[in-house]
Amino acid sequence: MKRIEIPIKFIVAAAATFFLFLSGLTIPLAGILMIPLVPQPSLAFGVKYGRGPAFAILLTVSLLLFLFGGKEVTVGFLLLALMVVLFFYFFGRGWSIDLVVVGTATVMFVALSTLLLAIFGSLSQLREVTGNALRENLDVSLSIYEQTGFSPETIELARERSPQIIDLILQIMPALAFMSFVTIVLINLVLLSYRFPQHRAFFYSLGDPKEWRSPEPVIWCFILSAFCLFLPADWGLYTLALNVLLIIAPFYFFQGLAIVAYFFHHKKVPLFLRGIGYVLIAIEQLVTLAIVGLGLFDLWGDFRKLKNRNLNQDHVSE
Repeated sequence: MKRIEIPIKFIVAAAATFFLFLSGLTIPLAGILMIPLVPQPSLAFGVKYGRGPAFAILLTVSLLLFLFGGKEVTVGFLLLALMVVLFFYFFGRGWSIDLVVVGTATVMFVALSTLLLAIFGSLSQLREVTGNALRENLDVSLSIYEQTGFSPETIELARERSPQIIDLILQIMPALAFMSFVTIVLINLVLLSYRFPQHRAFFYSLGDPKEWRSPEPVIWCFILSAFCLFLPADWGLYTLALNVLLIIAPFYFFQGLAIVAYFFHHKKVPLFLRGIGYVLIAIEQLVTLAIVGLGLFDLWGDFRKLKNRNLNQDHVSE
């Protein structure tokens, strides 16, 4: 019975991966929610039966997509397949969750950048093609908004500012791509930890999430990139600094979120009020920025007194 059970589960996992990916590409809006779930069937199968069978699922789906979807579709799937391969390479090494997330997202980002440069030949060509695609999408979106009853003044204002909007998106595209990878990696780690809580220590090391802190050297990257934003634009550092700043900011957002969770827990704030607080953090931009500032200044303020606690523990161990 077990001999039949494993091949059946293999076929089910491969079919789920195949249809999740195609659904993510073809279903508007809802497809965005499906794309991060694509690696889950192969990851779960790999946790149960080993990384070899998981890689076999990825290979099978890649071949099916190449036959029925073409090269472009297959390349998109291979980026997600790379994440699965990296997970099984990083798992079991005792790495912290932030190292697993950043390491996986970085390799995926480098792979995507290398692939795009190989296809388009230069950054200027890539920027031109991406800009044209953004303009077409923006024109289509504005036409839809116009038909759905948006005021002509609003549509006209958006058309007038579209060159500035597109230019800004092109400038921060690397940061957007990297943070998209980080989000997908985090979603899959959380889902995998929820499905296999007994293997959580194998996936990554994580102490109390309420005491999480970003690595201290990151602050120097933050300060340096913020300083570069004020340099003359012709120095060519503005775009690089802006992207680095946007990539680092989430570190301090999560650190600020950990501080909020820490005080919610220790002050025994009712669950209802905690929920309101987290909703405000999610939807109110000023509150979100305040959380980033809280995480940033925790390096000096040590609001949770973690440094004093570590020093006391070191003295006790001596």
